[in-house]
Amino acid sequence: MNKRILLWSTLIGVMLLIVYIMISLADNEPVSSVNNDAPNTISSDDIPGILQVRGRDWTKGNPQAEVVIIKYSDFQCPACRYYAAFDDQLSKEAGEEILFVYRHFPLQSFQYSRMAAIYAEAAGRQGEFWSMHNLIYINQHQWSGGNAESLFRQYAETLHLDMDQLDKDLQDPSIAERIQSDYESGRELGVNSVPALFINGDRIQNPNSQDAYRELIESYINE
Repeated sequence: MNKRILLWSTLIGVMLLIVYIMISLADNEPVSSVNNDAPNTISSDDIPGILQVRGRDWTKGNPQAEVVIIKYSDFQCPACRYYAAFDDQLSKEAGEEILFVYRHFPLQSFQYSRMAAIYAEAAGRQGEFWSMHNLIYINQHQWSGGNAESLFRQYAETLHLDMDQLDKDLQDPSIAERIQSDYESGRELGVNSVPALFINGDRIQNPNSQDAYRELIESYINE
């Protein structure tokens, strides 16, 4: 009996230690998830400038739209891939009423996140950010398993990019600085998981379906 009590006590202690380690890691590293614990509202009035659309932001839709969706995202995050598809469909449905803004939030837990962001930025210098963005997300299951750079180069060739110019831009430190700036602005807003969505300055809980996402956007359009 004493041996059994000792065994159970040991197991419980080990479990508590594992839980403690997991919590500690969660505090130090953003996780890829649908964040249902986000604060309901973070207004751009409370954090001046960060939630305003910047000239360097990658945008899609109507610049004069009343509804502005700023999304912090990671190219290797599976949940982000689904939301990219949602955004694409909703942009087609209501493109004149919405402005979508993409900001980088590469997670350290994903090996190729920053490389993907750098390639997307370099493609953007040749006017193909959104095309590269789409190819990277659509083919996420391929490159995330390895051979990422070779596949990114194939996507660039598919888009008929100037490969010499691409190689120069890939080495430009200002691209990495821009990605890091996006990441730091997200951290300043309290982003700790991706995708992180802000609609008209409000931090929203991530909708769990495209229909729910559409209804949420429509609620802002109809305000």
